[in-house]
This record gives sequence, structure tokens and C-alpha cells, in this order.
Amino acid sequence: MLFRAMGDLHYALSRGKRQRLLANLSAAGIECYNKQLTVREYFRNHYVDRLFIFIVSRFNHREIGRHVELEGVEHLKDALGRGKGVVLVHGHFGPVHIPLVALARGGFKIKQLGLPSDEGLSWIGRNVAYRLRLRYEAKIPAEILRADSFLRPVFVWLAQNGCIMTTGDGTGTEQRLGRYESITFLGRPTPFPLGPATLAKKTMAAFMPVFITPIEKNRYRIIIAPPLTPQAQQALSARELTAWFVQSLEGYVRRYPGLMHFLDRL
Repeated sequence: MLFRAMGDLHYALSRGKRQRLLANLSAAGIECYNKQLTVREYFRNHYVDRLFIFIVSRFNHREIGRHVELEGVEHLKDALGRGKGVVLVHGHFGPVHIPLVALARGGFKIKQLGLPSDEGLSWIGRNVAYRLRLRYEAKIPAEILRADSFLRPVFVWLAQNGCIMTTGDGTGTEQRLGRYESITFLGRPTPFPLGPATLAKKTMAAFMPVFITPIEKNRYRIIIAPPLTPQAQQALSARELTAWFVQSLEGYVRRYPGLMHFLDRL
């Protein structure tokens, strides 16, 4: 609630950014019941997403039960029953660390493949905030593997029937890793990485989209989508498998546009 209140304050003081966000909503063809409320939610989500890291060490099993609802856990358990591991793919949408923490505290063998970056930060941002963030990220009950490093540990982890969580819409920075292809998103050609889909196909791991949405009383619901059958997954190309994820992501963005991270630079 405190983080959301900080977002409300930023919303009240940022007229220029509010106007840019409203323009981007219209440009993307996103229909909202109340665009002002959507923009306000964008500011709230920014603070919850960025500052959740500072309370993550307190998020034990009891706290998760109070604040988070899991849907589709049976899909994840069924996929792990195949013994080939799981690639959990999410977008820069909602508070992105909560699913990782919730599943790790829930007893799942899970690691994050990501790219922490101080790109675009001020001197204080690089030398104070970024270093502080890395220190608190180390308290997450799941190891974070760098996507720009040697990836053998990722393949070993999947071979041990572990879960790898990674973003399916890029690094969140200007840096691109691996192969990208253009896929229509919100009505326009947009580059998406093929890495997560390629990883799942090479290892025979299940490729499973994950989303987080708000529910009543400042709580969140984590939704784990069922995977394709192994035969159907292998029949698709990496681009087609990525497009399947992108289609799901667009559906959630249109329903909850305030949770999209980069709406301000769409």
C-alpha cells in the first residue's frame, strides 16, 4: 500500500509523463474504461515492481499466502512430471519478482535467467541504488543467472528437472542477446527474442507462460498457463512458439495496460 501511495504521488506531480502515457494508450489502440485510472495504475505498478525487492527477504510462505494467489500450479507439476524441466516465460508486466519468490517459497526448484543492468542510470543510480538492488536481489530465494554469461548451468539445471524463469520480451534495456524476430504486438511489428523458445526446444523442457494480475485488497494472482504437448511444441518453430507467448502477453496487456512496464516509451 505504501509503494502504491508513492505511485499516486508521482502521478500527481508528473503532468508531462501522464500526457505521454495517455497518448501511447491511444496510439496502441488500447481501450480502457478509464484511461486516467490506467495511467495512475502504471505509476503504482512501477513503485511496487521496483521497491518490492526491499521487502523480499520478509516474504516467507505465510506472507505469500496473505498476498498472493496461485492459479495453474497443477500445470507446472504435470510438466515437471515429464522430467525434462520447465522454461517459465513472463513479460515485463506487473511486479516481475513476485512469481519467482512465490514459486521458490512454494518448494519449486527454480532459477531466474536475467540481465541486471545499470544502463541509463545516473552516477548515484549506478553507484548507490544499483549496488543496493543487487545486494537485495541476492536475498531472493532463487539464484539469478546472467543471460550474457556461459549458459551451461542453465542446461544442467533443466536436465535436473529444474525450472528456469526468464522474460519473453527482451532484457528491458537497449541490449539485445541472441536472435530476435519481428512479431506483431499491439498492432505494430515488434522485435522479440527467440532465446526462451529455442532453449525449451533444444532441451525438450516445457515452455510455459506466466502472468501476474491484481486482485482485491492489494493482492496478486499468479497465473501459470498450461504447456503445449511435447509433440505440438516440437512441431512449432522457435518463432511460432514465441508468437504463441506474445499473443497471450498482448491479451493480458489489453486487459491490464497499467501493468505494462514500458508504456511510457512504446
